[in-house]
Amino acid sequence: MGGTDPKVLHLYDAADVGATLVRYGRRQHLPWRQFNTVPPADAALLPDPPNGPGRRARRLLAEAYWQAARAAGILRADLLHVHSGSRLGIVRSRPHRPFVLHFHGTDIRTQYYDPARRPVLQWGADHAAAVLYSTPDLRPHAQAARPDALYLPNPADLEELPAWAPAARPRVVFASRWDEAKGGAAQLDTAKALAAAAGPEVELQGLDWGGAAGEAAALGVKLLPRMPKPQYLRWLASAHCVIGQSAGILAMSELQAVAIGVPVAMPLGEGFYPGPSPVLRGSGPGELAAQAMAALADPAGTSAKLAGRAWVQAHHSPQQAVARLADLYRGLAGSRQR
Repeated sequence: MGGTDPKVLHLYDAADVGATLVRYGRRQHLPWRQFNTVPPADAALLPDPPNGPGRRARRLLAEAYWQAARAAGILRADLLHVHSGSRLGIVRSRPHRPFVLHFHGTDIRTQYYDPARRPVLQWGADHAAAVLYSTPDLRPHAQAARPDALYLPNPADLEELPAWAPAARPRVVFASRWDEAKGGAAQLDTAKALAAAAGPEVELQGLDWGGAAGEAAALGVKLLPRMPKPQYLRWLASAHCVIGQSAGILAMSELQAVAIGVPVAMPLGEGFYPGPSPVLRGSGPGELAAQAMAALADPAGTSAKLAGRAWVQAHHSPQQAVARLADLYRGLAGSRQR
């Protein structure tokens, strides 16, 4: 199989989607690799005087090394897979290769409608061999840029997930950052309703991340600093219930919580996901608070009824995503040869 498959270089990442695809692709002996090194930034260099010769020399050396590594990776590839429209600069300069553009969220949902950013994103959509999007809410935006854009569900790596281990004290975790991209105002309303319903015996936790984090803290949510992925996953696994983002989609954090087995309460966009629902659905703060309280009364029973891990395996497995991508890549390679 490997002899007929194009060599693909995944450029950058989003929520470890690229890393997961490459890891599982290589298990299938597919010639996929990843380049996830960003251009060197001034802030990362050793502190010389701002215009000192040592600082300039290190910057030039770091930039030359990065450019060489980038060019070498691209030259070895038949096809590039760019994660996020905000990273298109890497394929606009030489050496050139055909590329797949993969939208992951804010890039196409928000940046595409910014007049200053739209030309680059539209250039990417116009010149890409194929365009993908990662969550079903992105469909109208991605297809506005490219009518034949395809939905590739995010792959959730079940092997990296810890066992569900709820804390001794009842705990509800807000998995998302506190901003409008995640339905921030509605999430704050849910926190307020849950604080009133749960009382002091239930611990509410969230991330100290996002413009409205201070408001969440004022409502009684204990904020934790952003943390490395393994620690974040253990934190999700410590919850008796997780509140998913109010934007109505299963982003990676929600998929991970569902697959761990934690009951997740959140709204879901109508028609976005195949049934049965893997989450406790609610259309507003009061309903979500009630669903969370019901889950706290019987977390294990609620988890068993939702059967979230089996649902994620059926609809968001890395193996499925790899198979779909491999077929897409082969088709693109074949069309170029004809």
